[in-house]
Amino acid sequence: MKKIFTIGYEAIFFFALLLLITLNIFAAYVENPLLLNASKALFIPFFLIAFCIKNRIINLVFIAFLVFSFLGDASGLFLVNDSGTASSNAMYLFSYIGLIVIGASKFKLVDIDKVVGFYLLGILLINGYFLYSLCSMLSALIVDGTEMILFGTKSMALILLVFISFAVYLGKQTKASILFLMMAICFAFSDVLDYVVHYYVYNWSILMIDRLLHIAALFFAFQYIIETNKVSKGLYVEKDVLEKTFSRGKVLA
Repeated sequence: MKKIFTIGYEAIFFFALLLLITLNIFAAYVENPLLLNASKALFIPFFLIAFCIKNRIINLVFIAFLVFSFLGDASGLFLVNDSGTASSNAMYLFSYIGLIVIGASKFKLVDIDKVVGFYLLGILLINGYFLYSLCSMLSALIVDGTEMILFGTKSMALILLVFISFAVYLGKQTKASILFLMMAICFAFSDVLDYVVHYYVYNWSILMIDRLLHIAALFFAFQYIIETNKVSKGLYVEKDVLEKTFSRGKVLA
């Protein structure tokens, strides 16, 4: 009976995800602003409901990430004239900071080789320079100084997130670290495509790929939390077994 329920849950999740992806592809194709914003705002509730059906332990920082990410997705619904650009950048910035906190908690400098560490630092500095050059070019397109600062800060936070996730992966190389790295990469590429759509040229196929990458990033984020919860539960079980064994040994002695 339990096996049948598991198969049913997986099938329902896949079907619902397929419907969500189809809705976003249709929204990108018809280019309806209301449908575009509404379909993107469904990402977080969908994954949250699907996650809570079988998992009940959620990191508090991860909840903060979900809240700010949802506000970033839904900002276009409430601020139509603003087109969601400045407000969504602010919300996404806070959501990425939450992910950085989660990644930084797993990062240990001693796990990274010195040569690899200098290599990663060099990549971070190079990306920071490219971001500075990009912001210099965008200053002609983005008149609002606040929006410019938010865009640059959010992009730098995303670069830092990818840097930390890659460093954690090199240090641990576990399933959880791979999922976290894949999440960061998907968010990065999605943000790049979103930048192209907003500031250069609107193309429904580019927007569609952006949405698919955003969905993939959220999927990897939830899978990461599921994996870390499994590891945490396993550690607690192992700790309880050791304590019981030790206590029994003391009684027998």
